[in-house]
Amino acid sequence: MDSTEPTAWGDAEGRRRDILRSAEELLADAGYAALTMRAIAVGAGVSSGTVYQYFDGKEDVFVALMSDRLADMTGTLDQLDRGVGIAGVLTAILPQVRELWRLFGRSAQQWESKVLAGGPKGKRAVTSATVFRRMARALEKALREAATAQGVALVDHPAMAYWVWDSLIGVADDLVHGGSQQARVSASRLVEFATEAIERGIVAS
Repeated sequence: MDSTEPTAWGDAEGRRRDILRSAEELLADAGYAALTMRAIAVGAGVSSGTVYQYFDGKEDVFVALMSDRLADMTGTLDQLDRGVGIAGVLTAILPQVRELWRLFGRSAQQWESKVLAGGPKGKRAVTSATVFRRMARALEKALREAATAQGVALVDHPAMAYWVWDSLIGVADDLVHGGSQQARVSASRLVEFATEAIERGIVAS
């Protein structure tokens, strides 16, 4: 039985959390196609009209979810101990990348079109793209500072952080779907191999 306390009347931030929690559950269970304003409202225990007071439509809900996840990841990166090294930074951030991919992986096309790609966008999508770039900058900063603490230098290329991000998404996809485990490679061995391989790929020779 759900033991979550009902949100108090007038608690706008709590109501927003309820709506986003409902949307996350829909995404995790059935993907973007299941993300309707009516379904979100039912899961949040509110009317569709209440959901529209917070979000213009399902696309706004989607990018708000992504923005919140990316912002949390940026906070983690900012606080990580650089002494753990390059592979240590990557290992520390992977659980959040995995959870993000678990929720959004089946909706990758919407992610790219609404958040990362160009073209017409609402204000929330533009904001979400900005949050993504901020996360990428935080990732690069954490990696470069960890490299300095480790006594090495990283390659100087504007695509470095984005390549690392794509690599982490690949690892997250394997962790979510258990591809390597079918070959009897444990999750811990996969993470160790992948983070060390990424490190070798970005350390300047």
